[in-house]
Amino acid sequence: MGYQWLYNGLNFLAFKVGGDAFHPLVLAALRFGIAAILILPFAAWRWQRHPASLRELAGAAMLGPVMLIGSQTLAIWGTHFLPAGVASVFGSSAPVFLALFAWMFLRQPPGARQLAGIMLGLIGLITMAWASSSSAGFRPIGAGMMLMAAALWAAGSLVALRLRLPDDPVVGLAAQLLPTGILLALVVWTAGIGSALHPASVPLQAWFALAFLIIASTLIGYAIFLALNRRASSLLANSFNYVAPVISLILSACFLKEQLGWGKLFGAGVTLVGVAIMVGARKAPHQSSATLPSKPRGNP
Repeated sequence: MGYQWLYNGLNFLAFKVGGDAFHPLVLAALRFGIAAILILPFAAWRWQRHPASLRELAGAAMLGPVMLIGSQTLAIWGTHFLPAGVASVFGSSAPVFLALFAWMFLRQPPGARQLAGIMLGLIGLITMAWASSSSAGFRPIGAGMMLMAAALWAAGSLVALRLRLPDDPVVGLAAQLLPTGILLALVVWTAGIGSALHPASVPLQAWFALAFLIIASTLIGYAIFLALNRRASSLLANSFNYVAPVISLILSACFLKEQLGWGKLFGAGVTLVGVAIMVGARKAPHQSSATLPSKPRGNP
């Protein structure tokens, strides 16, 4: 869980550094494509011991684009239009969407604590947007993309609990990464974005950011999230939403020289208190035994 907090806080710095050097879609394609290539031989070896059914592979192949293209690629792109610390706060709103989606689609109305968390989260996000609107590097489209990324992450978290996924964690992760990498590569190639990439002109820190996103974030961190989401609890899986933004705000101020005013700190604090209330409120909305089937064989 501590690793989850740390790598999610560092993610937004890597998104910012890498997304400013690469086109965000190129960065995402490289991240997930290279990760898929690295894990495939190990997954093939593990397949011999724990083969997966076609239904399980199809479930993983569907989940990958939602979580990794829809959410993570949008987050990379959104950070391109925002300071990294501000982006991390907007990206922390996934538990708010999780409660709203459970209310709308699973007919699980939020309790008093969850409603309080939703209201605080919304107030904090509005305050953060207002305090950041006059600062350099803030564009409203970036805030919108980060909120959409958080919504898709919440939707994917709910969907993951209803899918039959490969029992072996390595096979499951490879089945998500491979179609994600292929789809992103096709988008980059079709749009002609990749032709603008000149590796010799990419600064060294951007390559380090890409390496971090491939290994520490995707191959290790995403597997940890999937394990916590399915086999522990949503409290643990979503606890990074109120810890990682604090880490990101501090690190972005130290290393990226981003300004932290009282308005930003107040907005971030209110948002994170709301998210903390959401994460800690009673039973997680997507783990109710009244609406979900018995837990299927797990992903990582």
